[in-house]
Amino acid sequence: MKLYQFPWGIYPRRVLVYLKEKGITDIELVEMDIVGGATRTPEFLKKNPAGTIPVLETGDGSFICQSTTILQYLEEQYPAPNMSGTSAEERARTHDQLMVVGELYNLAGICTYHGSPLFAQRREQNRDAARALRFEYVRMAESLEAIAGAGPYLGGENPNIADVTFFTSEQFMRDLYKLTLPSICTKLEAIYRRFLARPSAAPAPYPQFVIDNAPLREF
Repeated sequence: MKLYQFPWGIYPRRVLVYLKEKGITDIELVEMDIVGGATRTPEFLKKNPAGTIPVLETGDGSFICQSTTILQYLEEQYPAPNMSGTSAEERARTHDQLMVVGELYNLAGICTYHGSPLFAQRREQNRDAARALRFEYVRMAESLEAIAGAGPYLGGENPNIADVTFFTSEQFMRDLYKLTLPSICTKLEAIYRRFLARPSAAPAPYPQFVIDNAPLREF
């Protein structure tokens, strides 16, 4: 199998951190030059017409193009250590958490489109929209806090794939956009800090132009 990725991106890192957590080393990592337009070439668009990464090329030549779906597929291919749940109920809970994490950081991402100078040349900046999306982001973060459980991770005693998606997304938003969890989310903050100490957590260097331009404007 091949994973098309770039090491600092929010969605590729979900898969890269997962591979480290699982100890998976037999997937070829193909780094793409997104700044140079490598994902917009006709050859790559045959793999993923949306031109986004990560993309997992499976052994039969199929392509999986959504980070969460890649994690769920790999869980079936590499069942140990288990990171999705050992019962139908645990797997359903993990799926619920994944859905809320996805909604949370979709809201955060759209907020950055309207409030980060990084996107000023490509998208209309709108502080009212950024403010409204920040409100919805806080509401969704509180929902994730409510289903986090009492264990050290979303997955209980050990991280699950929802922990991976939560941590990598939160780290990306903190490092680049300076967007952090609301103060009421004490369980999520503890989970984030706990995962941050894991060997898989160290991020790849971010490009300097992204560091300089990403932080959200005040709104």
